[in-house]
Amino acid sequence: MTMFSRAARQQAIQAAFADPATITATLGDVTVPDDIAAWLGRLLTMAGVPFGYLVPDEGMLPPESIRFFRLDERWVTALLDGAFSLGRNLTSEATGASANLDAALIGPVTASAKAAAPLRPRAGVAAPTSDSAWTGFLMRSRVVASYPGLGVNVYPEGSTPESGNPVLLPVRRLDRLGPAGDTLFCLVHGDAYQVDVHEAPELLHYGIDTYTAPANPGQAAAATKNLRRFSRAADGSVTLGDVIDPPVQIGQAFRTRSPRVVRMTDLAAALAAANNPALPIDSAEMGFAMTEGVGMVSFVAGGSQ
Repeated sequence: MTMFSRAARQQAIQAAFADPATITATLGDVTVPDDIAAWLGRLLTMAGVPFGYLVPDEGMLPPESIRFFRLDERWVTALLDGAFSLGRNLTSEATGASANLDAALIGPVTASAKAAAPLRPRAGVAAPTSDSAWTGFLMRSRVVASYPGLGVNVYPEGSTPESGNPVLLPVRRLDRLGPAGDTLFCLVHGDAYQVDVHEAPELLHYGIDTYTAPANPGQAAAATKNLRRFSRAADGSVTLGDVIDPPVQIGQAFRTRSPRVVRMTDLAAALAAANNPALPIDSAEMGFAMTEGVGMVSFVAGGSQ
């Protein structure tokens, strides 16, 4: 058996790790354990990062404001490098074996962390790519505290609803910071161009556009409903037409004795007469015509909000 001294072993290790390219060729495909990749993936979404690192000064995010950002790849690499350095042999030699090993591994580790980063499942979302930027926003507002179920739609340039071919960017993180906080943190995989912040989908409801209670008992209420002409094909698809102008008068559908109660049969007849007098309106079309969307605010890069 050949015996080596401690100094000889150290020299052999230094020689083996003298060149990052040699290390990469020797290691081949690097497999990061799933639990470590998942932990680093959550770190990539800034989970666990102190808020003071995200917003160093309150003046950068005053009340009732929104700030958009792009993650700096160099900062992210430094973040992962710091997390990955646990147990590193720290020396002043920048080209030592430990530094060379770190340089060879940081690329595969970063790729594994990005692949394992949380992703909120949603239909109609573009598939994330490894070279896409990570962007997002911080919104500080009383709305965040008052409406904890706020939702977000984020679109890239050229794929917004106005373009006719909307594509949603995948959301990596959407959290209210603190159980009673007023700050919303959103991080998406891709270059955000338009951001729509909306109320929770469960707030969808039937609604009308104007209502004036009768001045005297027994009189009819005055109410209108904005309506677009629509038609439904045999396969169930709905085609929208022009906006009916003026708005449809539906005050006759409210009871005179209880002016806040609507007679659904009379309301359906009024909508059918305005949309297509030749055809009755069924329950699906009634829901289509009467459903009011949730409140939403849009922010567009380089435009108005």
